Amino acid sequence: MGDAFEVLVVTHAALSKGYFSALQLILDIDQNDMDVLSFETGEALDTFSNKISDVVENKYKDKNMVILLDLPGGTPANMALPFLSDSRKLIAGINLPLVLELMIAKKNGVSWEELDLETIIENARTSIIFYNKLLKTEDKK
Repeated sequence: MGDAFEVLVVTHAALSKGYFSALQLILDIDQNDMDVLSFETGEALDTFSNKISDVVENKYKDKNMVILLDLPGGTPANMALPFLSDSRKLIAGINLPLVLELMIAKKNGVSWEELDLETIIENARTSIIFYNKLLKTEDKK
């Protein structure tokens, strides 16, 4: 069996807490399954960077981890980029299907070596459905 991995969700405001709350409902996860960090209004960049560093460099030192980020080029992503390494995979532009599939993999004991992030990302991309187009309805004005 390969190495396990940790999951950290880093977002603007309370979005990361929302992902956590949704996964508590869907998967019955708890605080040991996933960490969340929020970049709050008015928070100094060095303070936020230190919060990320504390989780990545102290709590999960020498552990494999996936860091999920809300917005490519946003402050959470920019502050997390210095922590990129072979043992830390960063994914920006996440959605609930991506977070859900990743957490299902983690809960099912998928190892770091077996983790197929490219497929998880592609599945999340294709999970966005425009129902009006799918059901061929006309827009009502």
